[in-house]
Amino acid sequence: MPILFHRALIVSTVFMGAAALPGLSSAHSLLLTCKPATDNMVRCVGEFSDGSDAVGMAVLVKGYDERVLFKGTLGGDSSLQFKRPAGEFFVRIEDGGEHSAEVDHTDVKP
Repeated sequence: MPILFHRALIVSTVFMGAAALPGLSSAHSLLLTCKPATDNMVRCVGEFSDGSDAVGMAVLVKGYDERVLFKGTLGGDSSLQFKRPAGEFFVRIEDGGEHSAEVDHTDVKP
């Protein structure tokens, strides 16, 4: 009987440990897509790989010299538009934690 109790204790400890770490079972990535829009604008849409939106997340448009060219947040439809900068740039989105995504200007294609 002590062996059976010991096994039950191990199983319940492992289960409780797994339940305490929900991030392991619900891991997801932040995704960012940017495409040309009308009037020399760029439209970017952010979302998580599980399909959830990224409303309100911070977006930075930076030059290759790390200079901030534009700063904004994703709107109610998880998108943001900005005037396309002259020269090389990249767009970065962060959730303030471990998730981030970048799109280089060479990847802003229709």
